[in-house]
This record gives sequence, C-alpha cells and structure tokens, in this order.
Amino acid sequence: MVLQIVLPAVLLFAFIMISADAGALRALEVYFDPEADSIFLSDDRGPPQR
Repeated sequence: MVLQIVLPAVLLFAFIMISADAGALRALEVYFDPEADSIFLSDDRGPPQR
C-alpha cells in the first residue's frame, strides 16, 4: 500500500531534480560561452554584437 504511493513519488521527484540540474547546467554553459546568445545577457539596446 505504502509502496504504491512512495515509489511513484520518489521517481517523479528524481525526474524533476535531474531535469532541474540539466537545465541549470545548460544555463551556465550558455552564460559562460562567449559565442552563445542568451536572452538573460542582452541589454535590449540592439541586436547581439559578435
């Protein structure tokens, strides 16, 4: 009974944590890559300069 509730919850939690970790790593990769454009780094004054 308890296993039917706990096991899916643990799997869902693990999936969400892995997804969040992958997203954070991708955001850091874009942030530190001078060749990649990021909406978070734009200053809204014009197109990105390369």
